[in-house]
Amino acid sequence: MLSRTAFTIIALLGVALVVSSCGKLNQEEFEMWKNEHVSQMEQTNSDMSNKITMLEGKVDQNSKDTAEAISKAKDEAIAASQQGDADSITAAEQKAKEGDAQLRADLTKAIDMQGKEAMDAAKSGDASLQKQIDAVGAAGKTNDAAIKQIQSDIMALKDQVAMVDMKASAKPTLVATVNFGSGQTGLSSKAKEMLDGAVDKLMASDANIRIVGHADGTPVLRGSYRSNWDLSQARANSAAKYLKSKGIDAARIEAVGVAHTKPIAPQNTAAGRTMNRRVEVILLPAGAMM
Repeated sequence: MLSRTAFTIIALLGVALVVSSCGKLNQEEFEMWKNEHVSQMEQTNSDMSNKITMLEGKVDQNSKDTAEAISKAKDEAIAASQQGDADSITAAEQKAKEGDAQLRADLTKAIDMQGKEAMDAAKSGDASLQKQIDAVGAAGKTNDAAIKQIQSDIMALKDQVAMVDMKASAKPTLVATVNFGSGQTGLSSKAKEMLDGAVDKLMASDANIRIVGHADGTPVLRGSYRSNWDLSQARANSAAKYLKSKGIDAARIEAVGVAHTKPIAPQNTAAGRTMNRRVEVILLPAGAMM
C-alpha cells in the first residue's frame, strides 16, 4: 500500500512532465491545478486509511472470537472426557465383579463334572482292561498254533529253494563265446583274450566243460576240411587245446563240432554268418543235459 506522500510525489512528477512537454500552462494555472489535485488525493488516501483500519478491526475481532470458541470447545471436551472415563471405570469395575462371580461358578461346576466323568471313566476302563486281558490270553493260544504253522511253512519254503538251487546248479552255463574268420580255425588274439577271461571261472568249478564248434553253413569247396562238420570240429579242438595249455584238466574237456545246425543269427547276411562262426565254452554240471 502506497503512503500519501508517495501518491503526491508521483502526481507532481506526472504534472511536471506534462507541463514541460506541453508548455501551454502558466504558473498560476499550474498551482491551482496542483492544489486541487493534491486535495483530491489526500481525501482518497484518508478514505482508504479508514477502510483499512475498519478491516483490521474486524480481523482482530474474528481472531478473538475464534480463539474463545476453540478454548471453550477444549474445556467442554475435557470435561466430557473426564466424566466419561469415570462412568466407564465404574461400569467396568461392576462388570468385572459380575464376571468374576460367574467365572467362579462355572469353574466349580466344571470341576465337579470332570471329577464325576473321571470316576465313571475309571470304572469303565477297569472293565475294558479286563476284557482286553482276557482277549490277549485267548489270542495267545491261537498265536501259538499260528507260529507253529508259520514255522512249518518256512521249512517247506526252504526245501523248495534248495530244490531250485539244485536245478539251477545242474543247468549248463555258457562261460565264453569266441568267433572265427570264414574258413578259419585258428584263434585270433581277441579270441584268446576271451578264453583267458573264462579260465578262473572254469578252474573254480568241478563241472565238466563242453566246447562246441559251429560253422556258418557256407559250403566248403576247398582247403583242409571236407565239410562244415570237420570245420566246426577243428574250431572246437583249437579252443580245447588253448584251455588245456592254461592248466584246465583235459579229463574235464569235451570238444564237439555241430557244423551249421545251431545258428544264432540269419545265415543269409554277412553279419549273421560272422556270429554263427563260433565256439562256445559251456560248464556242464553232473546231471545237466544239453
